[in-house]
Amino acid sequence: MIKFAKVIWEKLTGKPQPKAILLMGMPGAGKGTQAFRIVKALPNSVHFDTGGEIYRRVTDPDYQKDPLVKEQKEVYFAGRLNEPKWVSELVAERIRTYAAEGESLVFSGSPRTLYEAKALKPILFKEYGRKNVLMVALNIDLETAKQRSLNRLVCANKTCRFPTTKDQAGKPCPNCGKPLPTGEQEDEEWKISLLSTRVAEYLTRTIPAMKYLSGFRITKEINGEKSEEEISRQILNKIKLM
Repeated sequence: MIKFAKVIWEKLTGKPQPKAILLMGMPGAGKGTQAFRIVKALPNSVHFDTGGEIYRRVTDPDYQKDPLVKEQKEVYFAGRLNEPKWVSELVAERIRTYAAEGESLVFSGSPRTLYEAKALKPILFKEYGRKNVLMVALNIDLETAKQRSLNRLVCANKTCRFPTTKDQAGKPCPNCGKPLPTGEQEDEEWKISLLSTRVAEYLTRTIPAMKYLSGFRITKEINGEKSEEEISRQILNKIKLM
């Protein structure tokens, strides 16, 4: 029945049936890198970056008179975490918009908490259908996470945030074209301190979210230690089997 519905959809619209892909894993697992690669390979797809969606909303001229957006804008630019309920409502709104346009979504590292997972799951299942939702767990060890984090360079454009490596400093961003930062964005000691905090957050807050979603049998695991190309190939193969 599912395969038959998929064939009917594609014949009626001329497009592949839209899907929601959740790329999850420890910091340094390559979630952002793979999200950009998958979006390039998957027709009619969007890299859904929650931070980017928040930035676009709080800087959108059409929302500057909205008191709640003004409040969350102050929170955002103060470097604090935005109110979870507001973020969840924004994410739900944007997902519905993309789904209505027939766009597939590729998430990188979201949902980060059990609260977010419980809010996100029913929206994705309703808008895309359970059989079209896939969580991919990219597995790496702690030493790999450390080495990748130390070598990490990220585009400073807040609506891009393309992840690359330090040897690309100063070159045009492959995604948005703006010059990548030069020099160290953070010193090594700070990076290791940040990684320790983020790994602890992942273990205590994100793992429970992943376990919750795994209960719906939508999870596939991939060895994140392999090359970018091999990981992308495996993810795309999993998507084709949906």
